[in-house]
Amino acid sequence: MLYGTDRFKVTIKVKAVCDMKQQRITSHAICICLLSLALLSGVIHAGAPIVKVKKEIYIANTVPNKAPWVYVFSGKNGYRDELHTTWSHENQVKGYGDSPSEPHRRISKYNGRTWSPLVPLPPLMTFMDKVTVLDWQFCGIHDPASNRLVSLSIHHVRDMRDGPPRAIYNHALIRTSTDEGLTFSSAQTLKYEAGDDLDQKNILNPDYLKNNTAYPGQSILAHSNGSLIIPITNSGIPPEVKDEVPKRIRWPSKGKIGSLCFVGRWNKQKEQYEWKAGQSVWLPRTIAFNGLLEADVAELKDGRILMVFRVTKTKTGSANKWFSVSDDGGMTFSKPEIFGYSDGSKFYSGSNFHRLFRSHKTQKLYWIGNLIPSNPTNPGHPRYPLIIAEVDEKTLALKKETVTEIDTRQPGDGERMQLSNFWVIENQENLELEIYLTRLHENPNELFTTNAYKYTLSFE
Repeated sequence: MLYGTDRFKVTIKVKAVCDMKQQRITSHAICICLLSLALLSGVIHAGAPIVKVKKEIYIANTVPNKAPWVYVFSGKNGYRDELHTTWSHENQVKGYGDSPSEPHRRISKYNGRTWSPLVPLPPLMTFMDKVTVLDWQFCGIHDPASNRLVSLSIHHVRDMRDGPPRAIYNHALIRTSTDEGLTFSSAQTLKYEAGDDLDQKNILNPDYLKNNTAYPGQSILAHSNGSLIIPITNSGIPPEVKDEVPKRIRWPSKGKIGSLCFVGRWNKQKEQYEWKAGQSVWLPRTIAFNGLLEADVAELKDGRILMVFRVTKTKTGSANKWFSVSDDGGMTFSKPEIFGYSDGSKFYSGSNFHRLFRSHKTQKLYWIGNLIPSNPTNPGHPRYPLIIAEVDEKTLALKKETVTEIDTRQPGDGERMQLSNFWVIENQENLELEIYLTRLHENPNELFTTNAYKYTLSFE
């Protein structure tokens, strides 16, 4: 088994009983060997694994150069919603970036035991002259206050009319459903400043594109106070704050390096959600080259809100995750700090995806993401191993001894293996954590010739 980065590699041969067809972990011996191996890398520390991991192919790759992806979220009483798409290099080039294609949807009302047939959906992407538009549902949640399914989407415009480089405009959209996702209301643009709403007949309206830019997080937090909280990045910062924009980039546009939360409450009389925007927090580009990115939030046991960000480090900077805290329900947040270990030490984590998750089984808060043993030269790589660790809610840091590997680069995998861009869901019946992830560069010769996997994490 191969572990490491360009600077550090260790090879160990492991004998274990595996079901190779489904890639399932079937022996506790594997967990022991992985733990020993990870200790050598400096990523995982002494301590018993906090989860048992079962890994299986969820959707097998059947077409070379075309990877299957799965996005999943849950509703009430065993409801599950899955979006199946494919990704390819051809579509990446055509769409000027991440480009899910061939969307299909299926629904389960019985916790995934039975499913409706996969139904093709309209394309997620609209191709115009030198412009690509992506309307992509990130997640959803059932809100008892409204008895509605609340869906969060990103409206993502990639504009090459004056490029390259491309200009990118992100906006966060909310839709609601009263029939468990069969039909949805019209889109509501989440706004923190003046500006036009989305008009499908005038998508390139500058008063829409350049105002209220927001890259939404991939979860909606249902706070114990009855509100819904949505984190966004790529938001504006106060006009008096100096923002030195690097010359070679156009996104985020000037001033769009902040992060804030939208706080929504259901108005029963008006039968609609009323959303308020909190104040922005930010880091200077001398630390975070593209500002704060891909925020995720969780409610702490005392009611405060923890928000964790990824950042793109500068050439000579340090690759870390950062965090901020709100004690007023998400309207204001503290100045961002480095997200580290509860003993005061720090860990390295590149500019890649991560999630916060509170288990209904253990009642504990966890962080899921990529940890790396040394400060990388490439801000976005490596993207392995993928780990889970418990958050210490007093120090707002990871408990080092709980860091547990979920997966890492295996023998034969490509050097640019990516264990990132995953979706998580809690099984409503057994309260296990399920992670859905496409292992990009599983094939060392081709990025998108790979399978979509399901990881089932059972808490000890």
